Parts: sequence; C-alpha cells; structure tokens
Amino acid sequence: MTLEGSDKAQAMLGKTVLAGITYLDADGNALEHRQFVGEVLRINDDEGVVLASAVDGEELFLPPTLDHYTPAAPGDYTLRSMELTITNPDYLCTWDVHLARGNDP
Repeated sequence: MTLEGSDKAQAMLGKTVLAGITYLDADGNALEHRQFVGEVLRINDDEGVVLASAVDGEELFLPPTLDHYTPAAPGDYTLRSMELTITNPDYLCTWDVHLARGNDP
C-alpha cells in the first residue's frame, strides 16, 4: 500500500499540523530550533507530508513517518519563534535533524 492510500494519511488531509524541528551538529549540540504550522495539502511517497504554511502559504515538506504525527490535546499552542498562537491544532510532531560532520557550521 502506498503512503497516500493509508487511512491515517487520508484522515490527516486538511488538518492542522504544528511541527518543531531541532537542528543538531555532528556532536549532538543544538544549533537551531524552528517551528512550523500549516494545513496538510497532500501526503505521498515522493514528497512526504506537505503543508501549506499558515504564515505565508508556502509549501513545507515534512518526513512521511506518519506514526510520528500525534493527535494534539485541545488548547492554545504558542510558536515562540514567531510569537504566533495556534488554537486546537490537529496534530503535533517534532523532529531532530542531525547534520553530518563537515556540514555543520
């Protein structure tokens, strides 16, 4: 079965995802933390989870590991990096991106 044909992928379409991404150097030290929020436009094997940013409408591409997207508890969530508050997002996810030695600043 393809990713886009899964029940969870179908349920996520049109839903709001709040994502946090931490970038780490090769030694595991945090370099940067970014937050994103958007509506799920599509989910497929080639692109992963594609969001339309709630900030500017740009497409954001997130990993396709759907088990990593968990239902969000109702409430207000503040994206500190943007001073933006999102009420009742549908899903939350966090990712750690480990830069290979030589690719870190």
